[in-house]
Amino acid sequence: HNGKCCAYCFGPFSKMMRAILPPFATITRRHAERRVLRTDPQHLFRIITDVDSYSKFLPLCTHSEVLRRSDCGTMFDASLTVGLPPVLTEDYVSRVTVDVDEMAVEARSIRSSAFEGLKSRWKLRPVPAVNFADGNSCERTVEENEARSTKWCDVEFEVEMSVSDPIIVTALDKVMEEVAGSQVSAFEKRCKEVHFTSHTQ
Repeated sequence: HNGKCCAYCFGPFSKMMRAILPPFATITRRHAERRVLRTDPQHLFRIITDVDSYSKFLPLCTHSEVLRRSDCGTMFDASLTVGLPPVLTEDYVSRVTVDVDEMAVEARSIRSSAFEGLKSRWKLRPVPAVNFADGNSCERTVEENEARSTKWCDVEFEVEMSVSDPIIVTALDKVMEEVAGSQVSAFEKRCKEVHFTSHTQ
């Protein structure tokens, strides 16, 4: 059903309505996801900042490219194309700010035709190893010992979209939570597919 919804919201009908109707006030929608994932926070952080690879694993993302980076390396602009061609295609440019110490990544659109504003924020925190109060190391099961040695990550993902098209607003109310959840799941899957090498040098 999402494909039909996108076709209705971003297709010729929406463009025609925007040409006929007077401009509407900008409306903002927000959604936040929080999960604990079985992955090293540094691993997930690297994948989040590897925007060039987004088109390889993110749902509906058909193109992703870093355009320019700041000299200090904490900020870059990236171009992304999302949608279901030829029904929906949205090209936009985001300015991404990276805070390595806080393990936070924020993106804000600086050019978009469908959205007045598009923001996202990742915040990662390491989760302490699982503790088992009863039993010594010899009495623990293989699963328990593996859980104690596995690194976990507390993930907060927030997305905010501002639009002035009432038709698009209606679509956001229906699919925003689903889209945000699928984004986090895609990054979780990517963590399992890409080998993680810790920087020891």
